[in-house]
Amino acid sequence: MAEYKDDLIELLHKTIEEKDAQIQELQKTIQELNITVANLNETLEEFRRKFFGTSRERAAGRVPDEEAGQEDQTEKSTVRSHTRRKPKAKREELYKNLPVREVRCPMPEDQRLCPDCDTVMETIAWQFVREELRITPAKVERIQYMQEVLACPVCREEDTGTIVKAPVPTALLAHSPASPSMAAFVMYQKFLNSVPFYRQEMDWLQMGAPLARETTSNWCIKCALTYFEPVYDRLHEYLVKRDLLHADETVCQVLHEEGRAATSTSYMCYVLSF
Repeated sequence: MAEYKDDLIELLHKTIEEKDAQIQELQKTIQELNITVANLNETLEEFRRKFFGTSRERAAGRVPDEEAGQEDQTEKSTVRSHTRRKPKAKREELYKNLPVREVRCPMPEDQRLCPDCDTVMETIAWQFVREELRITPAKVERIQYMQEVLACPVCREEDTGTIVKAPVPTALLAHSPASPSMAAFVMYQKFLNSVPFYRQEMDWLQMGAPLARETTSNWCIKCALTYFEPVYDRLHEYLVKRDLLHADETVCQVLHEEGRAATSTSYMCYVLSF
């Protein structure tokens, strides 16, 4: 019986030691987690300050006394004056730059007789009823230039055969079906509307003109080199003749500037001169 008690006591002591070791490991893990949470909270506050706080190089609560006094003197709250909301633009003002085309709706011929005396009635006015916006979708046409060829009948009888051909407008690009309007529309879609060439290729196919993206991109490159580059070079010649060409103002912060608060706006100017 005594040996059984001793074995039981030894087992309990061993269990208690294991529990104590487990408790110490858990306490150590909790301590490490607390440190990790504190570091993450500090990092989160730093990100919040950078994204949502004031963009200045000093944390809140660390303002020197002399700068704090300057800020109290310089920073004043201003109340915006009350302004009446701008009235909405009328339809006539919104569409004033669009061309106007009148569509007249005449009376049918069988209804132009007076219902009282059957006399043919006369038009006295055209009354405005309503207005609508109408768009004409883009369409592609094949323009074939036919050159007139002239021959002198007198010279023909004398077997000299004088033949004269009419002048033909010069092509935009040699050996290419591109017209000025076609190339301008491709550039407009690409550089103003940001429509890539592969999407334009699908649009051209729907309009019955299977133009590959390589073709339209070559149009843009060749037109830029042939027609735009000389204009660019000429403008560049005028620009480099100037003493002052360009100035760029970059907003920055200047700390400990005499007579100015740290939160005041300063500018850094880059000047290109020749």
